[in-house]
Amino acid sequence: MKISNKTLTAIVCVLAVVCLFAGGVYIDTFHGEGMFKKLLAGNTAPSAEETDGTVETMEVDISSKAAMAVFEKEFMLCTKDGVKYFLAMGDQKWSDTFNMTSPAMVQEGDYVAVGDMGGKTVRVYNREGMLYDLQAEGSPVQFALNENGYLSLITKNGESYRVRIYNTKGTLLKERVEESNGVYPLCSDVSDDSRAFAVSYLDTTDISPIGRVVLFYIDAEESEEHTDSMFAGVEKTEEIIPVISYRADGTLAVITDQNIYGISSSGDEKWSYPLENTIDQAALGNKKYIVLAFGDSVAHKDGREKGTVCWLDTDGKEKASYETGDSVTYLQSGEKGVVVGNDRKYTGVSHGGNENWTYVATGDLTDLLPMEKLNVIMTVGKEQVSILDMSKGKNMKSDAGKTGGQPAEQEMEGDKPKPDEGKQEDADSNAAKQTAADANKDKGEQPTESSEAEGNAEGTSAENEG
Repeated sequence: MKISNKTLTAIVCVLAVVCLFAGGVYIDTFHGEGMFKKLLAGNTAPSAEETDGTVETMEVDISSKAAMAVFEKEFMLCTKDGVKYFLAMGDQKWSDTFNMTSPAMVQEGDYVAVGDMGGKTVRVYNREGMLYDLQAEGSPVQFALNENGYLSLITKNGESYRVRIYNTKGTLLKERVEESNGVYPLCSDVSDDSRAFAVSYLDTTDISPIGRVVLFYIDAEESEEHTDSMFAGVEKTEEIIPVISYRADGTLAVITDQNIYGISSSGDEKWSYPLENTIDQAALGNKKYIVLAFGDSVAHKDGREKGTVCWLDTDGKEKASYETGDSVTYLQSGEKGVVVGNDRKYTGVSHGGNENWTYVATGDLTDLLPMEKLNVIMTVGKEQVSILDMSKGKNMKSDAGKTGGQPAEQEMEGDKPKPDEGKQEDADSNAAKQTAADANKDKGEQPTESSEAEGNAEGTSAENEG
């Protein structure tokens, strides 16, 4: 029964790659990246609508296929009709027009790639405009960028797959034709030093499915001593590897359905992190961390509380965690922290695992992205794009979140208390507040305005969620 279930999962995963990828649903190197479950099932984006704290708003007319890339204060809007680059709200710098059936966007640093998952076009941009336009022989299945603008692209044409590597000028540097029956390339990425690229495969030719990651050299001189340029590989029986991503120190993060692995630049397995929960979301936007949102516990495992978000560093060590208390339906990682969504409730959490603000949704959104600071976010709807300052929102916890009363701005700029320290400070802070409240009660005094504000904010969140 176990083998049968794994084989069925493998088949579903292959169908997901062929079908869902064609609909633009996959994990990219920008947002996370986020939707791990989307490889096996559909997942509707959460909804929201800005209330207090709106700084700027711009009316737009976009479809559900739209995507947004943020460059600190600047941003790029992608729809099926083209891309537009803005220096600020209403201040458009340039645009590029095209017609794509199902556009998907990935971002790495200053570079963005847009591919038509229902066609054959892939275009690569930087902040100044389009760098090059590719017309693939088959339909894009998955693509990724490195920090130098190198592109890895997996395409499918009939029964065969191709993996290609391009430089910033659009020059083809490497090509692999994958024609083995029952072996499917799922994901690819290019190292930030532009020396190597990695491809994850699903091999269904044996009784049990096999997950495999293979590393190849790009440079012709380095490739000479290696057959097919391959210099290393990792194989995992009965594990599926839908996500790989190079991290800041050159480690290749390998996410399977059972473990997280760290592979060194030489191809050796550095560490492993066993999973006792399913992964509802994975955010890889900040290359210093692997951010995971846990779902249900795996059978016969104790597991973590459902809705727990944890941060792994590039050595595979858990640096922080945050318990949401509910299923995580949205996860975005930025420079200063992550945005966690539980249905219509959003929370800004620093990379130290400390809560900075909460925000309750009331209308439809396709995205909610942190910008130059964690408390400055961009909300993307079908008819409107807005920038919100969460320090002015009525659900903002600016002065007394889980940082024990430390201002959110100070924590976001790099002062990251350890998880245990944060919990102790929380306990001390709550005890102090209770003592003060008891004293005021004895004196017949009313709660302070800030206490009322915090209570009202929490009440508003609860009411909207209900």
